[in-house]
Amino acid sequence: MSMPLADLIFLAFALSVDAFVVAFSYGLLIKQKRLSNGIKLSLSTGAGQFLMPVLGFLLTGSVHRYIAAWDHWLGFAVFTFLGVNVLREGWNHRNEEEDMPHVTSLTLPTLMAVGIATSIDALVAGVSIYLSSAQCGTDPTLHAVLLPAAAIGLTTFLCTAAGFFLTGRLHRFPTFHLEAGAGLILIGLGVKMLCDHLC
Repeated sequence: MSMPLADLIFLAFALSVDAFVVAFSYGLLIKQKRLSNGIKLSLSTGAGQFLMPVLGFLLTGSVHRYIAAWDHWLGFAVFTFLGVNVLREGWNHRNEEEDMPHVTSLTLPTLMAVGIATSIDALVAGVSIYLSSAQCGTDPTLHAVLLPAAAIGLTTFLCTAAGFFLTGRLHRFPTFHLEAGAGLILIGLGVKMLCDHLC
């Protein structure tokens, strides 16, 4: 595995924060069929977080030869962008009152929308996984992203389930702290990637 295990763990948890927050919100709203709704929500976010890094990895592979000279700077910029975006969203949401209608069940279109919306960052992270793998000087193969993507998808599945089913215990915990921590982790991964190349 080209990506260090610690980096992969941090990345997986940072990318799963959005799904956790969404699941937390739905956990407050859905009172019926909680088991089936929680599992469906977890599967949709986990699947999205698995597929999107693979897609980003494959798209980057097709253009990497044109950006190889400055790929480490691009990786740094991508992680920093992700981190700043997560921090900004968390700051904007810190005092918002969620005024969502009562929900009894999650439909397929809703699940697909949630799966895509919470995994956009994972698409961009797939770019960074490719660039991180390419630092060894060879073109990465698909297997370089499958394990990270699986780890991200599984982590998101578990975090989504935790956010949904532990709503009663966690409803007083400020989600801004989670989002701020995730943003700082992503920025730190970008700095580390740049330092690894330059040093």
